[in-house]
Amino acid sequence: MKHFGIALLSASLLAACGSNPSQPAPGTDTAFGRLNTLNPGAQASIDQKLKVNIVSIGYRPTSPGQVVGPRDLNFDTMKQELPATYETINRYPSFYGNNELTGNNFEFDYNFVSASAAFEDEFFKFLTDNGTEKAIVQDGVTYLNISSAYYNCQDPSQVEEIRLKGEDTPLYGCLQPAGNVARQITGNYEVDGEKVEQWLAGNAGKIGVDTTEHTIFLINWYGRPDFKFHSYTHERADSIETDTKANFGARSSRRTVAWGGTPSPDQNNARRVWFYDQSANPDYWTDAWNISSGDLDGDGFYDKRMPPIWEYGTRKASAAYAEKISKDLGLVTRYVGINLLFTPSALYRVALTPPDMPEHINVDFALEQGAGAVPSANVIQPQVAQERLSVLNPFVQWSNSLRTTALDGDLADAYRCFFPLPTDDACSPDYADPDGERFFQLALQEIRARAAETPGQYNLPTYLFNDSDPETPNFGLLGQAVNDGVTGTQTMTLNFLTPYLNRLGYGFTDTAVHEGGHHLSQSHPHDGYDSERNEDYGPSGDTWFVNTGDEVHSVMSYNNLAKVFGQFNRDAQYRYLTTAYMTNTNAILTLTQNAGKVDGVRSAVQGADQTFQSAVNAYQNRQYQRAAQLAHSGYRAVLDAARAAGVSVEGYKWYDRVDALNTQNVKARAVSHMRPVQGPTQRPEETPALRAKRLAP
Repeated sequence: MKHFGIALLSASLLAACGSNPSQPAPGTDTAFGRLNTLNPGAQASIDQKLKVNIVSIGYRPTSPGQVVGPRDLNFDTMKQELPATYETINRYPSFYGNNELTGNNFEFDYNFVSASAAFEDEFFKFLTDNGTEKAIVQDGVTYLNISSAYYNCQDPSQVEEIRLKGEDTPLYGCLQPAGNVARQITGNYEVDGEKVEQWLAGNAGKIGVDTTEHTIFLINWYGRPDFKFHSYTHERADSIETDTKANFGARSSRRTVAWGGTPSPDQNNARRVWFYDQSANPDYWTDAWNISSGDLDGDGFYDKRMPPIWEYGTRKASAAYAEKISKDLGLVTRYVGINLLFTPSALYRVALTPPDMPEHINVDFALEQGAGAVPSANVIQPQVAQERLSVLNPFVQWSNSLRTTALDGDLADAYRCFFPLPTDDACSPDYADPDGERFFQLALQEIRARAAETPGQYNLPTYLFNDSDPETPNFGLLGQAVNDGVTGTQTMTLNFLTPYLNRLGYGFTDTAVHEGGHHLSQSHPHDGYDSERNEDYGPSGDTWFVNTGDEVHSVMSYNNLAKVFGQFNRDAQYRYLTTAYMTNTNAILTLTQNAGKVDGVRSAVQGADQTFQSAVNAYQNRQYQRAAQLAHSGYRAVLDAARAAGVSVEGYKWYDRVDALNTQNVKARAVSHMRPVQGPTQRPEETPALRAKRLAP
């Protein structure tokens, strides 16, 4: 009876603990023993249930039993637009075949919060106390920022520019107000966007929101007695161009309706905040001021934009006619907040040379100097660029090198192919890239030679074309990140500077960081991929409004308001690295098995498996940098043990493979526009519409 009682007690305790003796322990049996995270030859993946806080400040919900009004924020309606899941891909490699997954998978847990009246009062008082009225009235005309004046007129030709003494930012007045706007803008109260982001991040706990979780604040000041026509300004040191010291933050076109993503100094407790304020004066960046025209870029398709909140419910001829704010805020949250900022897909493979991922990255600057061009010391700071790029993988060694070649002869001929005059013949008509192929072939020879000269390091080829010819027909292109054209593997970056671009305030350093970010995996915050809908999109057509994604702290934005990689860039990069280190460790395990060297590596694999488990735990706690650091350690332990045991682990080198691969037929799915399309595609670095915004006053 005693033994029976003990057995019965043991069974009941096991049941209470949820244990089932018939179920095997977690993990996979392999030649290296039981492993919990590693699995020879497998694509690693981490599934994360990601909580997303969506906080309403100033919007009013629909009263019970009432019809949903055009300016009511109805969370149930909004939720219909939101994704349930997201699987990140390598976008350009996916263009050349099936979708190439990074292994970062998300299930979203939405937490909808309506701020209390007390919180709203405190927040709008903060805006009132921390802003400055910039509008002036002169000769009966109200002068505002450029997009507010455009809104009032609906005709830019009727807008007049003035400059006040001692002010860097010009003002603009509407001389002939339009009759179809819901109401004229009469003020421009400017508040620093980063200060607003920091206030929200620091005070959200008062309404039960943890801003180390991904959080979107949807703001509506309109309708309150203390409402002011307002916009967000960004006149900070980070908005000043590194080489020329041009102050992009002072440009009127850089007044925004959104901001967020400022990197946290403590990555283990990083804040993840983005706010979007449709009660702000309409922004220039998304043409929200234009409520009259359907097709904004002349491609024959209607372009969806988000007008200011007071346009909703209008009976006038407006782009907001018959629209409701709940659906539009759902679109912004999905296509901008989630797809482009919180869980973006990578542009290129973060592994660079799988399975032997680089341990030393050298930013290899090749300055092609035109005779009489701006001196290189005035337009490129290699060490600054290296330091800014290094945050994308702070676990490896970084260096930089700079060499100068005259921009003449065959090199100059190849360079001119990038910017042919309309009367010129194509330089390489038989190639998919008729403008770039001639230089690609020249660069291929040099890249191979550089690799032979510098074994043991990964060279990030960064070509800087410093042109002195004022007649070069480059109308604004600053650079592009080039792939091999056959597998979607990143190859080099091209960076352009002409007298025209230099006069507009550009040097090479910031462009090189931006294009280097592409090479290392980063996408723009205005184009990306929706995994549930298998939709690749940019700012045009139904997704014109996604230019709002540029209103974020990121050097990958086009508005030049940040010079470093923001919090959302870093989160994404560290997630990509975590799964990439795990995937490539799995590949090394297979190489070890094939080489018959399991016994010499088993102990290291067991230790690394525990390290990767710690990495996954950190990842689940949103400590993404810590997760990538641990994953790097686990990867190195296995790689070093495998090599010590005599296993050959070779990295993929595109420059040794491209000749053998270039006969493959690639399905022509590249597009020349930014409208949504099905499946990953290749798009131009920028369209004329995007370029016009970047060069705007």
